[in-house]
Amino acid sequence: MKGDLPLFRDKEDVYAFREHLEALRQSGSNLLVTGEVSQCVTNRASRTLFGDDMNDRKRVLALTDAGIATADEHFPKTVSYDDPSVWLIDRGNRRRAMPEAASSFGDELPPLDGHNGLHELREEIVTAIGFYDDNAGGVSPAELRLCVDSLNYLVDEHRLPAVKRFLRSIGAITKGVRGMAHYHFPMPDDADLVAKLSPLFDARIELRQKNGDDPDHRWHVPELGTTTAWVDL
Repeated sequence: MKGDLPLFRDKEDVYAFREHLEALRQSGSNLLVTGEVSQCVTNRASRTLFGDDMNDRKRVLALTDAGIATADEHFPKTVSYDDPSVWLIDRGNRRRAMPEAASSFGDELPPLDGHNGLHELREEIVTAIGFYDDNAGGVSPAELRLCVDSLNYLVDEHRLPAVKRFLRSIGAITKGVRGMAHYHFPMPDDADLVAKLSPLFDARIELRQKNGDDPDHRWHVPELGTTTAWVDL
């Protein structure tokens, strides 16, 4: 199904879905993005989830296996990773880019040396979120956006219980400031690992691209017990 078809056949389901998404925007959310797709499609999904450039956003991008060269492709066209509204963590290349106003935090952050990957990543994400929240005197609902790209490295390098603790912690902190986080996990949506991680998230967004067509996506919303139709990404 493509973008000219409805998400649901029943209008009541459409209203319930839209109300649920708005509730997630107001209270904070953690979304798992699944599907075996290219990095290009992954980046395209992030551009949507990071929000347009018409509103004030604070964006935190944590790259675990994607390179810094792909960073700007995650953002709307007028946003760059060196903007003051962006905090970039590039674990693979052991680099970071933070707002100049946050430079004093640099010495306090653990080194990106890979010796304790989950701890390093958690500490920096917490610091970035705290900086933007404190600097603004409290961010507005959905103003803080977080992306982790991707979970593949984390589940390959760490035991699953440790990854779950990391996700619970980051998820709680994000919701604490009513932010919106998305975590890329480019695996089939019906994979065992997806099933094991799904309870930690408010919903899943499944991506696909068939035969070179434009990519599309659908939502899985456990709280509503529903899956939407496929629509254009």
